[in-house]
Formats: sequence, C-alpha cells, structure tokens
Amino acid sequence: MGKKEILQKLMEKHDLTIEESEFLFTDIFNGVLTDIEIASFLTALKVKGESPDEIAGAINILNRKKIKVEKSVEFAVDTCGTGGDGKKCINVSSAVAIVLSAAGINVVKHGNSAQSGFLGSADILDEFNIPIKLSANSATNYLENNNFVFLFAPFYHPAMKHVANVRKQLGFPTIFNFIGPFINPAEPDLQFTGINKTENLKKLVKALTRAGRKNVIIYSSIDGYDEISTNAPTECYEINSEIKNFRIYPEDFFTPFQMPEVKNKDEAKKLFLKAISGENDKLAKLVSINAMLPVSRIKNKSLKQSFDFCYDLIMSGEVMKKFKLLQNRKV
Repeated sequence: MGKKEILQKLMEKHDLTIEESEFLFTDIFNGVLTDIEIASFLTALKVKGESPDEIAGAINILNRKKIKVEKSVEFAVDTCGTGGDGKKCINVSSAVAIVLSAAGINVVKHGNSAQSGFLGSADILDEFNIPIKLSANSATNYLENNNFVFLFAPFYHPAMKHVANVRKQLGFPTIFNFIGPFINPAEPDLQFTGINKTENLKKLVKALTRAGRKNVIIYSSIDGYDEISTNAPTECYEINSEIKNFRIYPEDFFTPFQMPEVKNKDEAKKLFLKAISGENDKLAKLVSINAMLPVSRIKNKSLKQSFDFCYDLIMSGEVMKKFKLLQNRKV
C-alpha cells in the first residue's frame, strides 16, 4: 500500500495496521514526504482518532531512529509525561525526578521545552542551570556521577526535524503528543507517565502492549491533569505481562485541595522551588503524591509509606540539597 492509498484509508476513517503505520512513519522520518503531505496525514489521523496500532507503529519507528544513550547504571526510571493538559500547573514531573534522585534512585528524565505551559521540563531545569543539552557520552557520565540526567529530546531524535515545522503550523496536538514519553534514548527500566486525558488511557495501554512495552505505569486524573491530582481520583494502569488498573485517592493521604495554577514564568519558577524545598506545604504534598508511585514500586513500600517517605525527604531539606548539587555539578 502506497502513501496515496494510506491517506485515502485514513480519510475514510479506517484505522491503519501496525505495518501500514510503520511504512507511513518511515517515509515521514526519512524526509520522503513534503510538509503538505505530512500535514494531510497528521490531520487525517487527528480527525479519525489515532488508533493503538497507529501509535505503536510510530513509537517503533522513532525508537529505531533515535540516538541511544548508554545507561551504565543498574536500574533507572523516567518520569516524562505527555503534557498538553492545558492546566498551567507547576512542572511536577521534574520535581518528582529530583525527589527520586535524592532518594538514591537513578533517573533518566526525557523531555522537551514547553508546548502549552509556561515552563516545560527542559525550561525549568535550564532556568536553574542544571545541564540539559548533553551529548550521549556526556549524558552517560553525568548519570553515573549524579544518579540523574536530563535527555533533551531534540538532541536524540534528529528524525523529528522533518515534522517540527508542520507541528508548529498545525497548532493542535497530533499523534506525536502520545509518543514522546515512550522514545527515551536511555530506555529506562521503569517508566511513570502522566497522560493529559483519561479517555486516552485505554488506547495507550493497547498501543504500548502492541509495541511490546512493559514496566510502564500511565495515569491521568479525573479532573483533567497529566499528574496525580490533589483534588480528585487519578486513574492508573500498570503495564506488564498483565494489565493492572487502580485508582489513587488524595484523601487517603491528606485533605484534598485545589491543584495550583501558575500565571507566568516567574511564578512557575518560584512555586517549583517552594515545592521541592517544602516552603509551601501543599506543593510539597503535590510532589510527594506524584513521587510516591515510583518509590512504592522500587523500594517495595505501600503507597502511604511511600508518600510519607517522599514528604519527609522534602521537608528534611534533602531534596533541595540534591537540587543544589545538580546546579553546581560540572558536566
């Protein structure tokens, strides 16, 4: 099946097979298609609704084309989420990554600049002088020395240059918003990924299963966050040899409260620091309830024990201490 037949199939709102998806995305990432053709495919997929096989095919091709980072540590995790929930929250995934690192857990944080919020993972770390633009070799060394490294997505996915201009001009989320967290150059042993809409969870479970992924937990809150919410239940799926579905209720850990909303870049920076330093108790609890899930799986603790562990780590100053070490550590 050629590109014209694939486009016709999509326009008639028929799903592609994994093989057809891989064929399409191979052409896209090899630079074979024009911007107009790419825009047509992405729009047709969006209007139809991206299927699990289509997402899995795109994940497979990008993972084959990425620049890999040697993960020369025994075990590492990633906290990269999809973003795009439009909620203007603080950068929770980066705060969680620092908490995990402070707990002695190796973190290979994959991420990019902000697409919808004020500060994405790359932005917030760069603002605080934590290295984000590392070569593959430098990233390996930095991870070994700090049990943390940030992998700036554009550095490791050169094939994405073929779609960058189209994505920017289209101005709406595309299939690539589903894919970003699942193409980490270091291939983490365990992944925790917030999804921007609960209705996308089951679709992504199927996509990741068909892409052969395991040791992944994806979640989305009922009130529309790609985080574990402090004010509503969060739906979670754990993907291994079998799929487990569970919910996290904030009232099991504290009296629920509204999620924060930042108004500008400066406020995003200030609240991030207040969260990881414990200066703001509610923000510390927000970070703790998001960090507890990886801690519970890695340290074999209950969720309540893990929440208390993360909260105590923040309030004791250990997380801020780790943050300052990362700021001052040369590459």
